[in-house]
Amino acid sequence: MAELKKKIIFASFKDMLGIEVDNKRIFGLDFLRAFAIFCVVHVHGRHLLNDSYLSFLSGVPLPHGVDIFFVISGFLIGTSFFSYADKNGRVDIRKVLRFYGRTALRILPNYIFMMIVYYILVSTDIVNGDINKFPLWRFITFTQNIFTPFHGFYWESWSLSVQWWFYIIFPLLLFIFSKKTDVKKVTPYICLFFIISSFVFRIIVSSHASDGFWWDVWIRKTVTSRLDNIYIGVIAAWIRHYTPSIWKSHSTTYLIIGILLMIVTFVLPRHSGTFYANVIYLSIAPIAIAMWLPYLTNIKSSKTAVGKTLSYFSILSYAMFLINLMVIQIIDKNYSEFFKQIGACGYLIYWFLVVITSYILYIVIEKQFVKIRDRVIKSR
Repeated sequence: MAELKKKIIFASFKDMLGIEVDNKRIFGLDFLRAFAIFCVVHVHGRHLLNDSYLSFLSGVPLPHGVDIFFVISGFLIGTSFFSYADKNGRVDIRKVLRFYGRTALRILPNYIFMMIVYYILVSTDIVNGDINKFPLWRFITFTQNIFTPFHGFYWESWSLSVQWWFYIIFPLLLFIFSKKTDVKKVTPYICLFFIISSFVFRIIVSSHASDGFWWDVWIRKTVTSRLDNIYIGVIAAWIRHYTPSIWKSHSTTYLIIGILLMIVTFVLPRHSGTFYANVIYLSIAPIAIAMWLPYLTNIKSSKTAVGKTLSYFSILSYAMFLINLMVIQIIDKNYSEFFKQIGACGYLIYWFLVVITSYILYIVIEKQFVKIRDRVIKSR
């Protein structure tokens, strides 16, 4: 009876929210996405805790949430295309075009809507920014930060640009090269090329990283310096698909090593101007995250209330990623004194505003376009 009541409560809660948790979802990855979006939202708003009794929380070291999203993206896209390959290891162009269509309908509606919102907010001086520094067509075409940084408008779009170019390039390369050799053989070379290229680019531009700000925009937020993070996720998917015994055999050991590696990134200074900070660091973190995946992908589901909640946050994570910085910018520009007075409550209000506005964005735009996508373009 108690179990039945619990199922009814969960079902009602799901209906009320309008958020459906697909049975095919892997809970371990939902947990990781939820953790990633927590890191992003917390880091952007942690200064609201500075004058409160919870100020110590603002200094707790956390991974860059975007690094986690990059690795997950590479892992999931790699997994999809390895399963798409036929018995000869070739990828059909129709699979690639279908992927492009489904990805566009998943990513672009939220992205474009939030770009318009940002444009209005900056134009009306509700948030700080400069709409004249970079033309909108560069944001629409994801060319705002391919080789050089941008700043002053729609900050969070930088990582979407990195992911977008991966979505375009990787499937196309698989299609082209799989005509001559199978996907299993060619994928490691593709990944190695982009990992080395990112290393080389970071070395070239490291002279621009004179302080934390320029390190952030030149090293951390340009497409050519960050694609290696996603391809590390692809390598993880390749190992899982083609060498499952290695993937499954020591998952707990991999997890521990990955956690220790991540701790190393916390101990060594990230913005020190050293070769490690400019070139090595941004590859260590995604390797650490990739080592968590064998353990987490074994956690298929969770029946607990906490588990369900984490899955909901995982589903909302894209909307939350696009909205959270806008919320904190509005707070900092217009209500900073009020939020200083209310201390930790201001931090909680910030989270509440992020979740509510993200939920609205998800229900009104993202979910509707996903429905259209699923009707018009089948997944396989």
